[in-house]
Amino acid sequence: MKRLAWIGAACLVLAAVPRASMSAEDIASQRLREAREFQRSGQYFRAARYAFNAGEEDPERKSEAHAFVAQALVQAGLEQSASYFYLQVIRSANSDAVRKVLALTSKITASVGLEFLRPFLVRHTRLQDYPASERGYYLYAAARTSGLKGDYAGGLSVLESIPSGTRMRAELLQLRGAFRLLTGMGREAAADFSACSRAAKDGSDLQNRCLAGEARAFYELREFERAERAYEQVDRQSIVWTDILFEQGWNSYRRGEFNRTLGRLVSYKSPALSFVYNPEIDTLRAQAYLALCLYEDANELVNEFNSRYASIHDEVRDMLAGKSLSLGGYYDQGKEAALASLASKRPLHRLMNRFVRSAAFQDWVRSERELAIEMGNIRQFSAGIANLDPNSGSFGQFLKKVLDFRLQAIREMGGAFVRNSLLDYHEQLISQFEKVAFIKLEMLGRFKEKLMSRKALDGRERERGNVTPKRRDDQFFWSFNGEFWNDELGDYVFGLESECDGKS
Repeated sequence: MKRLAWIGAACLVLAAVPRASMSAEDIASQRLREAREFQRSGQYFRAARYAFNAGEEDPERKSEAHAFVAQALVQAGLEQSASYFYLQVIRSANSDAVRKVLALTSKITASVGLEFLRPFLVRHTRLQDYPASERGYYLYAAARTSGLKGDYAGGLSVLESIPSGTRMRAELLQLRGAFRLLTGMGREAAADFSACSRAAKDGSDLQNRCLAGEARAFYELREFERAERAYEQVDRQSIVWTDILFEQGWNSYRRGEFNRTLGRLVSYKSPALSFVYNPEIDTLRAQAYLALCLYEDANELVNEFNSRYASIHDEVRDMLAGKSLSLGGYYDQGKEAALASLASKRPLHRLMNRFVRSAAFQDWVRSERELAIEMGNIRQFSAGIANLDPNSGSFGQFLKKVLDFRLQAIREMGGAFVRNSLLDYHEQLISQFEKVAFIKLEMLGRFKEKLMSRKALDGRERERGNVTPKRRDDQFFWSFNGEFWNDELGDYVFGLESECDGKS
């Protein structure tokens, strides 16, 4: 009660003093004192309003005032609104104010996403200005910026040492592992991915992606057994595993275990995995049949591939070629796919599942949802103090403009992500069409040679190109009999005999 009485008295004193007799600096100082008192009493929205007014009164103190506004809005649970003032401060030359808002980086990032902040952090901040626990955000932003430019060496230079106490340690290890893998440092990459999986939260999407990264590193090193063991650590309930099963198929293929490859890939025909859309699955199946010289099976798959993917190829091509879709339109298309069932029967949605289910796009969808909630909270805060603070409405209107700006940014960034992802996957689809065309030519050439050479096959020659996989004590293999069981997915092995002769 004493504190509220003091605030009321201060307001009466200020009202009694003619504004003409006070300088802008004096008014700003008074507003900031009042803001601090409101903050101490837990009235964070009102504190932010008074601090905002201080910055409007005295431009010389705007950075200081905006730093206070950002802090108070975060305390009020309005991180989306706070992000505007956070960015305004880090673009200023006020080093004290910059250091204050950089302490809020983890909380702002959790709401708006690091990708939105990334270019501003790289352009306007320095590593030494961050508290030790927040420095990982700058390191990630700087390294990722280098990586997007193809400068992986530059990214590795940024990530030369990774602080053990930073909140971003697991993400930084994953990024460094990716850069090392791209620059041929497979052994070091495997170590980074392994450390990432230990640092990440158990069962998290990040942990599973790091386990997959470790397996890919061993695959690149041609250590296929170690790759297999790493792949098997990925949680089968995670979305990551749907791609991992395909990569395990490649791992078996490189070991010459073509029946194992076909057994893994047949799992994608299970109703449980019907949502997966990856044309390379069918390409790899055709290659495995070709390796076994089962030309009729390979030919059937090639024909099936061409008929299955022609329509989606045309749909994506026409979407990208047309000018009717704005970035916001692409975002809406991606959001529609992200909110649809995984088992959507629309081919475009199944294709988009490969990227709209990613953490980056989910962050944009989540942020858009939070914007609407935050706007409702601002209206409630403004209405709750309207009688005590007549100017609260104008502050609320300003925050509405801030949130409108945020919504536009979300739609443009999310839309650019969807468009660029469609471009990438469309190029990959074209590449797969070219690959199956090559497989068909190779198949026809081999088949012709087989018909012309009437060489009889003995048992030894029929085994050429067909390696029987060896089962470890902790592994289970199942023969595929046309029925799918969820606990057997990924563990099927075909029993086909190679029909290759000595020339095939």
